[in-house]
Amino acid sequence: MTGRLTMGVVITCFNYEKYVGGCISSVLAQTRKADEILVVEDGSTDNSRSVIASFSDRITPIYKANEGYKAAINQGFRESRSDVILFLDADDALQPDALESIEAAWHDDLAKVQFDLDIIDGAGRLLGRKFANFDRPISFAEIRYCFNKTGTYRWPVTSGNAHARRFLEQVMPLNPPVGHDGVLNTIAPLYGEISTISRSLGFYRLHGQNMSLLSSKGAVGGHPDFARQIGFRQKEFEMLRDHAKIRGVALPEGDLLNNELVFVNYRLMAKKIGMPYPRDGADHVAALWRRGFALALSSGDRAKIRLSHGLWLSALAISPRFLARLLVWLRFNRAQISSGLSRWFHRKVWSGRKTAEGIVR
Repeated sequence: MTGRLTMGVVITCFNYEKYVGGCISSVLAQTRKADEILVVEDGSTDNSRSVIASFSDRITPIYKANEGYKAAINQGFRESRSDVILFLDADDALQPDALESIEAAWHDDLAKVQFDLDIIDGAGRLLGRKFANFDRPISFAEIRYCFNKTGTYRWPVTSGNAHARRFLEQVMPLNPPVGHDGVLNTIAPLYGEISTISRSLGFYRLHGQNMSLLSSKGAVGGHPDFARQIGFRQKEFEMLRDHAKIRGVALPEGDLLNNELVFVNYRLMAKKIGMPYPRDGADHVAALWRRGFALALSSGDRAKIRLSHGLWLSALAISPRFLARLLVWLRFNRAQISSGLSRWFHRKVWSGRKTAEGIVR
């Protein structure tokens, strides 16, 4: 690549008037200014359009009829011009030095730069967790070795990636089974190297309406629709094999779903709560536990994280169905529980203490 590297951010928004202003502001506040900020407003029925319009000529708004998230991403890329593109969901946000850090890590052989995201709740409070929890530096060579051996590697959601235009031009527009991030992350190693920044450069918001929590009917459950998510991931791996064939790259034999701890976990949870899922007849609880345990031990994570994975898998595997359902619900609702307890403590305990102190004084 010759000349100055140009960097663009494509924000997609549908009915996120509560969050889109903060998202845009986080991009405008970058220490390394974006060369373009495109905001795709996908026919929202709330006040999102007015919020977007309030930023005037500091951004490029794209107002369109509602066609869904996939169409919004495709249009945003089609109208972008930058060398590096970051797709940002309107309920997420960037740290001020995100673009500066991505540019410092960039080189011409990359398909993308990926980075951690701090998880926040609907009110923007930090939940003390990260996505994808890169707890140490990860080299190009390590990701390449992992991908060649397993057909996969650890990657974050949409807002934790900055893609090379050179990569995107070869694969877009896409019609993935769900969001673009699954397919783009899955096929990226076929088109270039992956650079990982092992610290948080942004915020991923959990607010109860996240796509991963929706069922096929659009209902929000207490946990992901495991069957739906497993089916999506199987289709993404099918797309990986299609791209690998085009690129002349050999992939590992067998079911690549067995090489991802997240989806071994999803299958074990589905089994234990009695939720049918694609190809579930070939799975057994003991085999899923063994596979998950082996993946956790070989993950390269800190000992504490490996131990927590092992304890979770073991507790889930031996639990009767009613207890497994409770464990799964607690796993995916701990943020709300923690937030509720915090509010209760502040209201009942801290406020009471302040009142008492005022009386004594």
